Amino acid sequence: MKKFFTDKKIRYGAFSTVITLFFIAVLIIINLIIGEIDYKFDMTSAETYSISDKSEEVLDKLTGDITIYTLFETKNNDNIISRVQKVLDQYAKDPHIKIENKDLYLYPDFAKQYTTENKGVNVDSIIVTNGDKYRVIDRSEYVDSSGEMNVESCVTSAINYVGLEELPVVYVVTGHGEVDYTMYTSFVKQAELAGYEFKQLNLLENDIPDDCAVLMMTTGARDYSDDEVQKIKDYLTNDGRLLFAVSNIGKETHPKMLSIISGYGIELGEGYIMEGSSANYMMYPYVIIPLLSKHSINSNIQAGNYMVLANYGNALKRLDLKKQGLEIENLLSTTENSYIKAKDNNSPNYEQGDEKGPFTLAAAVTDATYTDTSHATKLVIVGCFSMLDPAIDEIVNGSNSSFMVNALNWLDDNEDSVYIAPKSLATGKIVIDDGAANKIKLLSWAIIPGVLFITGIVVWLRRRNG
Repeated sequence: MKKFFTDKKIRYGAFSTVITLFFIAVLIIINLIIGEIDYKFDMTSAETYSISDKSEEVLDKLTGDITIYTLFETKNNDNIISRVQKVLDQYAKDPHIKIENKDLYLYPDFAKQYTTENKGVNVDSIIVTNGDKYRVIDRSEYVDSSGEMNVESCVTSAINYVGLEELPVVYVVTGHGEVDYTMYTSFVKQAELAGYEFKQLNLLENDIPDDCAVLMMTTGARDYSDDEVQKIKDYLTNDGRLLFAVSNIGKETHPKMLSIISGYGIELGEGYIMEGSSANYMMYPYVIIPLLSKHSINSNIQAGNYMVLANYGNALKRLDLKKQGLEIENLLSTTENSYIKAKDNNSPNYEQGDEKGPFTLAAAVTDATYTDTSHATKLVIVGCFSMLDPAIDEIVNGSNSSFMVNALNWLDDNEDSVYIAPKSLATGKIVIDDGAANKIKLLSWAIIPGVLFITGIVVWLRRRNG
């Protein structure tokens, strides 16, 4: 026993054992504390399992209680669903949000109350409710085939929708052979996520409703009537807001329609724009990558280094004679190497006599000729109708739709748009430059092993000499 207390090796061994047990006990205690706190860190680069400040702002404005029903299978091992649940857990932290799962295999009749003639309710759907008001989010909406997870945008938009008494309405003018607005699938989807509602409007049969937040006009096969034009002009002079997206029309075919924008200092040029700078077109000179001017409509597109695409665009030209008080701001433009080809000229190359650029493809117009400066008429004029085409929008990852939704927000003086970009489910790679890589190599190959080696030598010498 005496040797047990006097032997240095035994004493060092006992001391090491006690220290090890002490640190294990500390780690266990820390782990138990963290478990009680239930605090998690989102280490994903895109913050896949977190909600943004914009969502937090929407939640902070809630005054009533909202219930989110999930229709997931109880014993579902789907990796996507588990990720979705992690995002929904962030909403559940708000005292106004309650989340409840209703497995349709256990509650087969639950979804019937949310089923309509136009839309059914499927397994894995999410239903956001507030009293009698609700929105159904299908799995195909919050996760698409390309691996983009849109849960936060869909849920936050639905919360905003059921929490608001009224949504701003975009009235799309019809009756002239226009493409049905539902065909602009990506634009309409982004706009609805941002909190807008769409309705069709035939001006031959109806006046412009009082709840019209933005009037939208697009290219049609026929011109407008005098009565329709007068309704629109009267609407605009009373703080009206107009999104005007047209191309492939002219004064000969649509003089009355174009008279609406000419009253605000803009006319639509004849012929198609060709871009002469190879860095500003895609494959063909008429598929233009426009330059984005500094404007709130373009700010988030520029911040993300995204680009928009304009196919077969017409130039917007400023009239020499226009009323005072108009402010016309360029939004999209071409380079000085661009030129215009007549419609019947199929040559893509610049020829002598072609009008040279730069040209404006989209502009924002403000008419504040009121004594009360809180009032203003606003127009966004886009000389490229194809920017609404979902196929072209897909090429630039939805940037065309983002531009159009930003235009709606600017027209509606809406600074509280809740649109949130989708987050990729793909595993990201850690990108390290050469300098950082060399430092990591030095640290892992030399410094750390060196410190451990020297520490070992020192301990060994102390024990040997002790």
